[in-house]
Amino acid sequence: MTKLMDTFSWSSFGLTLLVSIVSLDIIAQTDSLITTRDSLDDAFIQSVEQQTGRLKLLHAEPLYIDLIRDLGARKGEKEWNVGLGLTDNQNFDAYEALVEYEWAPVDRLGLEIELPFTFYYPLTDDNLEVELPGNKLNSLKMAAQYTFLVSE
Repeated sequence: MTKLMDTFSWSSFGLTLLVSIVSLDIIAQTDSLITTRDSLDDAFIQSVEQQTGRLKLLHAEPLYIDLIRDLGARKGEKEWNVGLGLTDNQNFDAYEALVEYEWAPVDRLGLEIELPFTFYYPLTDDNLEVELPGNKLNSLKMAAQYTFLVSE
């Protein structure tokens, strides 16, 4: 019995040591990724701060408000965005897609055009009569945003 206990304790010690080494390696990799991410963030911030000319604001995008362009948008900035979604209904799936184009024609003015579409796909057999909504362009959305003051 003692020999079995000695073998068990050494096995559990070996397993514990292995788990500890793996855990330390994962922690070291995570720390390395955080350090790399932080240094990349710092490098980007320094490159923006060292630019001469018009002030560029660095800020977080709000979660529930889609800003047209960054605050203090600069003439010539532009961006395409595509969004996709899926709604699973009982008899059909609804696929939602939006295409959005944002641009700044002049300093501090951001404009946006958005086209949201919905496409429907039946999930039932052909012999069942299911009223399937038609595919459609839901709307044409246009928005503007002007930054009145840009101050350090």
